[in-house]
Amino acid sequence: MKITITFILLTLLMSCTENKAQKKEVSNAEFVLSDCGGSYKGKPLPFGRPIEEWEKLFGKPTRKQYNAVFIWDNLGVIIENNETTKDDEYSPDYEIRRYDQLYIFFSNLDSPEGQKGNLKFANGRKSENEILKQYTVEELKSTGVEERVRIRYAKNGENYKSNYIYPYKQYTKSISIDGSAINPGMSLKELNKNRKSKDLEILSFRDNNLDGNNQWGDTKEEDGEYWNNEKRDMCPSKSTFTRNIAQFSNHELEFIKVEYYDKKENK
Repeated sequence: MKITITFILLTLLMSCTENKAQKKEVSNAEFVLSDCGGSYKGKPLPFGRPIEEWEKLFGKPTRKQYNAVFIWDNLGVIIENNETTKDDEYSPDYEIRRYDQLYIFFSNLDSPEGQKGNLKFANGRKSENEILKQYTVEELKSTGVEERVRIRYAKNGENYKSNYIYPYKQYTKSISIDGSAINPGMSLKELNKNRKSKDLEILSFRDNNLDGNNQWGDTKEEDGEYWNNEKRDMCPSKSTFTRNIAQFSNHELEFIKVEYYDKKENK
């Protein structure tokens, strides 16, 4: 009997400790997201508005790819517009900017899965060391492979970091989605455990090839994007809503993507 009571007390204590830790993480979060939008350091995320409005939050982008991707290397975030091509001029108009998507990267080319070539937007792009360690010292000397690899990864080489959308730094802080904490290195199981503790629907809709179809209908933590597909009436109080998506690559939390939708345009 004493053992049972002790076990129950320990369980309650651990639960209280976990809840306190999560509350602290959520209260300190710079990014606070929900299906009604979000904020960064208390200021609204300006979806549908010119990039200049994002600059007021994040500062000037450190890099960009054409007028489609704006990258803040020092923060670990990007804005991508998948309706803009490399030939398009920049437009501040809502009809273009409503396709802007925010990515918060918890992994990049220097992260474990990034070095192994497992990231979504750099699949197969392994790090120099990951490639070179496959060869013996003799093979490196006799084949010239080391020099060829160094050239490919040097500045202006085809595999140089600046050719990819991944920020040079990863986002290293907790963020809040629906009042539930998401931390760097968190597994999908841990993420959903946090959501369940707050009576939130879990992220379970898996879309690996981005065709809108649920591949598995489970949470096996394989490659793919996961989100809450149960809630049909997204942000009923507003004419717009956002969808918060978690990408896992070989079990590693790669990024959180925030998509913006206009209900009038998505009927």
